[in-house]
Amino acid sequence: MTDAAIATRIDQLTSAVLLMARTAGTRLSRADMCERMGVCRKTLTAHVRAKKVPTPGTDGKWLLSEVIEWEAMR
Repeated sequence: MTDAAIATRIDQLTSAVLLMARTAGTRLSRADMCERMGVCRKTLTAHVRAKKVPTPGTDGKWLLSEVIEWEAMR
Protein backbone atom coordinates (compact mmCIF):
# COMPACT_ATOMS: atom_id res chain seq x y z
CA MET A 1 0.00 0.00 0.00
CA THR A 2 1.41 3.40 -0.94
CA ASP A 3 1.69 6.39 1.38
CA ALA A 4 -1.02 8.19 -0.61
CA ALA A 5 -3.36 5.21 -0.27
CA ILE A 6 -2.72 5.03 3.47
CA ALA A 7 -3.38 8.77 3.86
CA THR A 8 -6.63 8.44 1.89
CA ARG A 9 -7.73 5.53 4.05
CA ILE A 10 -6.96 7.44 7.25
CA ASP A 11 -9.00 10.41 5.96
CA GLN A 12 -11.92 8.10 5.19
CA LEU A 13 -11.79 6.51 8.63
CA THR A 14 -11.54 9.92 10.33
CA SER A 15 -14.61 11.08 8.41
CA ALA A 16 -16.53 7.98 9.47
CA VAL A 17 -15.62 8.43 13.15
CA LEU A 18 -16.52 12.12 12.94
CA LEU A 19 -19.95 11.29 11.50
CA MET A 20 -20.56 8.76 14.28
CA ALA A 21 -19.50 11.28 16.94
CA ARG A 22 -21.81 13.95 15.50
CA THR A 23 -24.71 11.52 15.37
CA ALA A 24 -24.19 10.30 18.93
CA GLY A 25 -23.41 13.75 20.36
CA THR A 26 -20.71 12.23 22.54
CA ARG A 27 -19.19 14.65 25.04
CA LEU A 28 -15.81 14.46 26.76
CA SER A 29 -15.18 15.40 30.38
CA ARG A 30 -12.12 17.35 31.53
CA ALA A 31 -10.52 14.04 32.60
CA ASP A 32 -11.23 12.55 29.15
CA MET A 33 -9.63 15.54 27.43
CA CYS A 34 -6.58 15.41 29.70
CA GLU A 35 -6.12 11.72 28.95
CA ARG A 36 -6.67 12.23 25.22
CA MET A 37 -4.12 15.05 25.06
CA GLY A 38 -1.68 13.55 27.57
CA VAL A 39 -1.67 16.64 29.79
CA CYS A 40 -2.65 17.47 33.37
CA ARG A 41 -5.74 19.45 34.34
CA LYS A 42 -3.85 22.71 34.83
CA THR A 43 -2.18 22.44 31.42
CA LEU A 44 -5.56 21.81 29.76
CA THR A 45 -6.98 24.88 31.51
CA ALA A 46 -4.05 26.96 30.25
CA HIS A 47 -4.60 25.68 26.71
CA VAL A 48 -8.31 26.56 26.88
CA ARG A 49 -7.54 30.09 28.09
CA ALA A 50 -4.95 30.51 25.32
CA LYS A 51 -7.50 29.21 22.78
CA LYS A 52 -5.15 26.38 21.79
CA VAL A 53 -7.91 23.77 22.13
CA PRO A 54 -11.65 23.85 21.44
CA THR A 55 -13.73 25.60 24.08
CA PRO A 56 -15.89 23.36 26.28
CA GLY A 57 -19.63 23.83 26.32
CA THR A 58 -21.58 25.43 29.14
CA ASP A 59 -21.63 22.04 30.89
CA GLY A 60 -17.81 22.02 30.94
CA LYS A 61 -17.59 19.18 28.43
CA TRP A 62 -16.27 19.05 24.87
CA LEU A 63 -18.13 17.69 21.86
CA LEU A 64 -16.14 14.74 20.57
CA SER A 65 -16.87 15.76 16.99
CA GLU A 66 -15.29 19.20 17.58
CA VAL A 67 -12.25 17.60 19.20
CA ILE A 68 -11.80 15.21 16.26
CA GLU A 69 -12.06 18.08 13.76
CA TRP A 70 -9.52 20.09 15.79
CA GLU A 71 -7.14 17.12 15.96
CA ALA A 72 -7.43 16.59 12.20
CA MET A 73 -6.45 20.23 11.55
CA ARG A 74 -3.40 20.15 13.85
